[in-house]
Amino acid sequence: MGRFARGCACAALATLQLCVGSSRAQTSAQLLLPSAIAYDAAGDVYFADTNRSQVLESTLGGQLVVIAGNGVQGFSGDGGSAATAELNAPQGVAVGADGTVYIADTGNQRVRVVTAGTISTFAGTGVRGFAGDGGVATAAEFSTPIALAIDASGALLVCDSGNQRVRRISAGRITTIAGNGVQGFAGDGGAATAAELDTPMGVAATTGGSIFVADTHNNRVRVVSAAGTISTFAGTGAAGFTGDGSAATAAELSLPRELVVLPSGSLLIADENNQRVRMVDTSGVISTVVGMGVQGSVIGTGDGVSAVAAMLNSPRAVGVSAFAQPVVADSANKLLRVDAANAALYAPAGLAAGRTSGVTMSALTTAVYGQLSAGVTVSGAAGAAQGAVNWLDGGSLVGSSTLSNGSATMTLPEAGVGVHTLSVQYGGDGLNPAAASLAANVTVTPAPVIATASAVSMQYGTAVPALVGTLTGVLAQDSGNVASVFSSAVIALSPVGTYPIEATLTGSASSNYAVSMGASSGSLNVTQTTSSVTEQLSVQSYAGLPMILTAVVSPPALGTPTGTVTFLDGANVAANATVVNGMATGTYLAPSAGTHVMTASYSGDGNFMPSGSSPINATVNAMPDFTVSVPSPSQSVQGGLIANYTVVVAGQGAFSGAVSLGVSGVPAGATVNFSPPQLVPGAGSLTSTLSVQTTTAMASATPAISAWWALGFALPMLVMRRKRLWLPVIAMVVCVGIAGCGTRSLPLAAQPSQSYAFTVTGTGTNLAGVVVTHSTVVTLVVE
Repeated sequence: MGRFARGCACAALATLQLCVGSSRAQTSAQLLLPSAIAYDAAGDVYFADTNRSQVLESTLGGQLVVIAGNGVQGFSGDGGSAATAELNAPQGVAVGADGTVYIADTGNQRVRVVTAGTISTFAGTGVRGFAGDGGVATAAEFSTPIALAIDASGALLVCDSGNQRVRRISAGRITTIAGNGVQGFAGDGGAATAAELDTPMGVAATTGGSIFVADTHNNRVRVVSAAGTISTFAGTGAAGFTGDGSAATAAELSLPRELVVLPSGSLLIADENNQRVRMVDTSGVISTVVGMGVQGSVIGTGDGVSAVAAMLNSPRAVGVSAFAQPVVADSANKLLRVDAANAALYAPAGLAAGRTSGVTMSALTTAVYGQLSAGVTVSGAAGAAQGAVNWLDGGSLVGSSTLSNGSATMTLPEAGVGVHTLSVQYGGDGLNPAAASLAANVTVTPAPVIATASAVSMQYGTAVPALVGTLTGVLAQDSGNVASVFSSAVIALSPVGTYPIEATLTGSASSNYAVSMGASSGSLNVTQTTSSVTEQLSVQSYAGLPMILTAVVSPPALGTPTGTVTFLDGANVAANATVVNGMATGTYLAPSAGTHVMTASYSGDGNFMPSGSSPINATVNAMPDFTVSVPSPSQSVQGGLIANYTVVVAGQGAFSGAVSLGVSGVPAGATVNFSPPQLVPGAGSLTSTLSVQTTTAMASATPAISAWWALGFALPMLVMRRKRLWLPVIAMVVCVGIAGCGTRSLPLAAQPSQSYAFTVTGTGTNLAGVVVTHSTVVTLVVE
């Protein structure tokens, strides 16, 4: 059965309430004749109540459980439930390492076995006698099988007391290992199988292969070596009580019964008629450990009585608890009594109705993750509580601790962040029953961890570099389950500056930690990046006209430079411009003609470093112009005919405007015509024909003399010769002027031809919007 609670179905048997399962016995003083004791690996005690024909279990937690027998003396039930089978005065019990329970069903002359709650016959036919050695155990005959034990190999040892033998069952076959079947005393020093025994009623085995036999009516304990030789271990053969403190072989025993080997190697002996439990230590010295040697009745459980001062009444069996405590079946007193750690006797918890344990848990209301711990104190009524406690979190098992002097502490480093409802279950120690503490809420807060980022730099516009660092403070238990991820709000186009690096936690255990950045944690530094400037010029420039200057400021990767660009003509500032979308456009207002060495200087901005362009040569051309010429400027024609002149308009520097042609100073009566009247010379030259239509009068015409010219000529003459004559002259001039100041012909001598000079003019608008004129003089001779 297990250490903690199990379910059961209860059946009232006489006045003792027993359960197949977990219910506690209602009284501790209702056994009839306990006469065999055995413990399982869990620490539960099994015992045979001979007069009830039952085998019972008292668990560590204090439950009393029916293992086999329904309380009716008889034989039945093989193949069915052990708890409903009939037994007949069982006097032996043993528990295998696998939990199998063996029962000496004494009155039925059998050994029966309980496996997983089902009972069957393990050895014996049920017929009293002796038979079967060397054969299968179920075909053997017994005569009052009493004590049982498991040897070092796992085989079952049986005291076949009426046959004066100790027999061994292994792999289903039975043999005799001690006793020749003759009731008596003989054989020490020889083969155990040739020795005489007298009603053997106890057997125990050591891990080394030795086997102790209670040779009861010989008042001795004998030992069979691993080699099969028998000898006396304790007792002189005389019934009595002597020898404590001396060699066991010189001591007197009186009806020694069941035996058990302590973990120390010492041997416990139920010295029935001496009303004692005696012990032979590993040096062979005997002493009394329980009982004062007075046969007497005990009221109730006799709890708390000093072990060596206790009265016993025919102790038939001994055992050793899971805590190495001697246990005695005080048979006639109808008690099982355990020698507790405080050297006092107590009934097992399953036989002590009303006994309780107190469990007090102490824990902080808050704890940092990894540091949650709690203490527990178990107060027991049967000496200091021993055994284990289980720690529960919300009802789930999270750990266990072993009590020391009734106390234990528990650390729960894996209790995650949040509210935990802790409680403690005490499993009992066989004397102090199981109990549980009240639940308490504990809030676990995150454990601090420190992240330290490595400083890193990047240029503006470039990819954000990988961010790394270290994380300290993670508990060893979470190694590999918590990691830090470093990040920043920076993107490729974040402005130049210093930015903090943050850390977040990942991993299955990350929720149990709170991360903060260490004092020495680095930052992400965004620095200016380089730039490059390419300058562009207008296709063609002319002196006096604005020159358009363009600079493209290019980033090495991403981003758009801002700021200004200064355009330089040599060392002189030609223009300044603002960078918009990576481009700056400036105007050089009036560059002079010639070659100019131009550069562009970028000022930089918060994200980009300054830079300059390579110099380029800019040629500024002279302002385009034109010329007007007449290759043959002098023509002679007869009056009344047409004179034709070729007018050449030549461009200087690709004059792209229209040049309009005109003439001035044409003789009276003549008419002129240009064909065509306008020319666009460009970079070449074009011609137009000037036609002059003459008249016949032009050939003989006398040149007109202006009256005013005559007056201007005559007046000084008159003044110089005759000052007194100036007044009549003036009067005459005035009259001439009044009469008509036009041209008057003076009779001259006849001429054969007449020559005329007049001016041809070209007018155009240059690229600067300025009106430009150029003229040439031509001569016409009319005959």
